[in-house]
Amino acid sequence: MAPVRRLVAALLRWDLHRAFRRVQWVGPEPAALPDGPVIAYANHHHFYDGHLAWLLFRQHLDRPPTLWMAEWDRFPFFAAVGAQPFPPDDPARRAATVRRTARRFRARPRTVLVYYPAGTLHRPEDGIQAFSADAVARLARLYPTATWWPYAVHVTWRNEATPTALLTGGSPHEADGQEHARLRRLWHRLQAPQDRPTTTLLRGHRSMEEWWDFSFASSFFERYL
Repeated sequence: MAPVRRLVAALLRWDLHRAFRRVQWVGPEPAALPDGPVIAYANHHHFYDGHLAWLLFRQHLDRPPTLWMAEWDRFPFFAAVGAQPFPPDDPARRAATVRRTARRFRARPRTVLVYYPAGTLHRPEDGIQAFSADAVARLARLYPTATWWPYAVHVTWRNEATPTALLTGGSPHEADGQEHARLRRLWHRLQAPQDRPTTTLLRGHRSMEEWWDFSFASSFFERYL
């Protein structure tokens, strides 16, 4: 299993290097999460949100993440890095994943469940969509020992060929019905991060425009002006 896990981790990292110029944490460096199980909830605006969650939790916070994945059957190899099936049309398999997650929390209390309360991927222009407080409360009842932790993701451009992914986090808390407001505040904080310290979690591949410099040939091409 370890070689497969290393292979899938390498694929995730390669995807991130290719997709982003950099991944940065905005604000004080992400501190260690509380002991015991954690439910980390976030907005879901980008195709690579799951990759970014793996980078944050496994690579930088040294916590094993798990993610409930609607399209797990299309990409089952993600099971090697914690993904579990959560098909919308199969209640029995969803229930099995809920029970399996409880077992993981007991067997490996450092496990982090990555949760997207809005459900499906949607456009950043839609902001932080409303989500069911009842669903949050139900999840809190299923995993009463878990601490809740909000974090936000915003993908932006900086005059480069590939975008920059920005992440930030809030304070751990118990589920109290204010999760949407917390997440919205964090996401809005990322819209103007210039005055906050940043930590680079990953540097992506530089584009050809950054590598190449043909200024030495400028005198030759002046004849075409």
